[in-house]
Amino acid sequence: MWTTADSRTRRAIAVKTTAPFRIDKAFDMPTVPVVLSRIIQVLDDDNSTAEEMEALILHDPSLSARILKLANSALYSFRCEVKTLSHAIPLLGLNLVKSLAIGVSIFESFVQGSKNEAVHINNLWMHSFGVGMLSQEIWKKRGTRKEAEFAFLCGLLHDLGKVVYFKKAAMHYSSIFSQERGEMDPDISAAEREYYGIDHASVGSMLAQSWGFPPELCSVILKHHLTADPNAPLVAAVSLSDTTARLAGIGHDGDKRFNPQASRFQAILRLGPDEYRQLRLFAEGKRGDILDFFRLVA
Repeated sequence: MWTTADSRTRRAIAVKTTAPFRIDKAFDMPTVPVVLSRIIQVLDDDNSTAEEMEALILHDPSLSARILKLANSALYSFRCEVKTLSHAIPLLGLNLVKSLAIGVSIFESFVQGSKNEAVHINNLWMHSFGVGMLSQEIWKKRGTRKEAEFAFLCGLLHDLGKVVYFKKAAMHYSSIFSQERGEMDPDISAAEREYYGIDHASVGSMLAQSWGFPPELCSVILKHHLTADPNAPLVAAVSLSDTTARLAGIGHDGDKRFNPQASRFQAILRLGPDEYRQLRLFAEGKRGDILDFFRLVA
């Protein structure tokens, strides 16, 4: 009879022998969709207005509907029903709406697959959303609302590289993404390097640069799995949010283990035990709301 370990080995062998591509200098990165390109331009323009963002979102009925559903969800619990984008944008925040528009555009435009693969993609989307919310929550005490909303974007897109794998080989990457990994097994980044020649942090940063995202965002994507750096507090915020979302069971990112550097991230952010306990409670409290929202928009 096959044991769990034997089954895992069989899956790994099957994946390894059918790796469909390697990411190297000759690899063509996915091109940015027109709508997403325009949103990135608005993101990079400090003088952009809510009216400009509203006009851009209105060109995409699916995107408009999702923003309104989010504004009316339990995640934000506004007192009155939000019926228009002109009402939603000031309530949610212009920069947060920009981030959400980018996230929705990426996950809807670049990720397609079978029903089984769609489940993995949706779990990654939920995890990414949770990391964004936690990154924003951490940064609220460190900077302005605008900076906290940028932290949300960094958390939301930290696993952007995984979108490339799902785009290029949805079935193959789903096999890697769904493998059970024990404490002694290599993490998903190691598997990506073995099968594709590069991990999701590196390919995500490359994609973000090619699409024209801000350099600081590209840096966070690249470094979110590296050793804690006292000079990179935003990276620490996203990395800590990543492991916290994983512990809270918000979606799934292909790994389940706790990041052993979590205490170092907390030190960099000057986040004491009580504050981190509150962050854990915040994550656990939002888990159900995030799940309900993704069920609503699925």
